[in-house]
Formats: sequence, structure tokens, C-alpha cells
Amino acid sequence: MLIASYAKVNLFLEVLARLPDNYHQIETLLCSVSVCDTLKFALTKRQDVKLWSNLPEMAVESNLVYRVAAYLMDRYKPEAGIDIYLEKRIPLAAGLGGGSSNAANTIRALNSLWKLELSLAEMEATAALFGSDIGFFLHGGTAWATNRGELVEPCADLDVGNILLVNPNIAISSASAYAMVQVPAQGAKRYWKPDAWRESCFNRLEASVRKEYREVDEVIARLLESGAMPAQMSGSGSTCLGVFQDAGRMRACQSYFDRIGYWTKIVRTISRKEYQSVFKA
Repeated sequence: MLIASYAKVNLFLEVLARLPDNYHQIETLLCSVSVCDTLKFALTKRQDVKLWSNLPEMAVESNLVYRVAAYLMDRYKPEAGIDIYLEKRIPLAAGLGGGSSNAANTIRALNSLWKLELSLAEMEATAALFGSDIGFFLHGGTAWATNRGELVEPCADLDVGNILLVNPNIAISSASAYAMVQVPAQGAKRYWKPDAWRESCFNRLEASVRKEYREVDEVIARLLESGAMPAQMSGSGSTCLGVFQDAGRMRACQSYFDRIGYWTKIVRTISRKEYQSVFKA
């Protein structure tokens, strides 16, 4: 089985409060986008899990792909083992959900290959054991995520093209980004407006990250100067996104970041139907 494991961007992310478990309560709008890792699965006669990757540091037992596969094997005792090859293209610790996407698509693939017959609710419960945003990647497309991000409500897909992603080659952990955030005072909460989505794009984590990481601040400033609307950080960073109306200005902006050695990718949003269709044996 071969699966495209798509990234996501956050077009809206508001942080509301700190929960009793020390996580933050959030409201976020997530969109699948057309850059992906690839996961290849092959059943084996061995009763074990093996993981390989084009990045040697990813082929370890602490990787979410391995942890999810080992958990499912231990719990459901399938007759076959599994060999997994992970081809990484999505930057690490970048606010694009690469690791969470890998984990969710491992659940989907093994549910099929091992004939576990798990319901969506059962797959979501498994996903929640390993991370707050993994559940979104069981759905794909456009969705709201609330509470810690684990409560996912699919909504009408947003069709957005000419999105330039820029990563300044720095890793920012989610924990550090949330540790710096200033929760809005009462009455200062931001709201998403579907009819004016460009103007209502927002990321509450961005302001404090831009103060701490000069590179992120400079990327967003350059995107805005180049004509992007909106331009902001995705998730907990460090990847930033700019949505352009002028494709020529977008490519010129990409060329600038390419010259200074940053990771860039021009993407579009992926609908839920298209996202689900890539899951094929």
C-alpha cells in the first residue's frame, strides 16, 4: 500500500485558555495542502514492525509511525507483521503537521491491511493517544479543531491556490510556541469570518514567535511586501504561508527565499474528497 501523507496549514488559530491538563484550549481552521510525505506499507510473515526512511534519524522507535504501528500490533494481534518506508518531504517541527499526518495515515493503512475493521470513532480514539492534531488527518480537507485540537468537525472545503510556503530552516517545538503565547483578554477573542476569509486569517501564536525568532518575522514581512494577503505563520511555526493573487509576484518571492537557502513550496488546498481518494491499496 502506498499513501500520500499530506501536510496542513492553519488559516486561523486562536488560543483561548489553559486547560486543567496544562494544554491550551484552541479554535483552529485546518486545511490540507498539496505537499506530502510518502508512506509505503508491506505485510510480512514476521510478527514485528520495521521502519525505514530516507532520513536516518526518522527510522527510530520514537517516531510516531513506529509507535502507532507497534501499539496496533500489540493491541489487536494481527497475523502479519509490517514493513514501513517513510519518504520525508515535509520539514520537521515546522507547523505543517508532517509527523501527525504520518501517524494518522499509518492508522488508516494498518486498519485496512490488517483488517482491523476499526470505526472512524475508534481510529480517532487511537489517534488521540498519540497527539492532539492527529485526528484531523483521518479526515483531511478543511475542518475546525477545538479543545486541545483533538475534536475535529469537517466543514465546507476552502479552494485556495497560489499559496507559498516558506520555512527558514529552524525548528520550533509546539511546546515552546505555546509556552510563549499571550492568551487574549476577555473581549479580545478573534473570530473566523467565512465570507471574508482573507481578512480573518490569524494565528495567536505568531506575535510571540516573531519576537523570539527574527527569521520568522523577516519571512512574514517579505511575504507581505511581495503582495501576499494574508501572510502568517502556520501552526506553531516555523513555516510561514502567503496567499497570492499574482502568480508572477509569488514566483519572484519564492526565488528570493530560494536564493538565501530557505525551504519553499508552492501549494494549493486539497479537498476532503481528493484527500480520501489517495488512500488506495
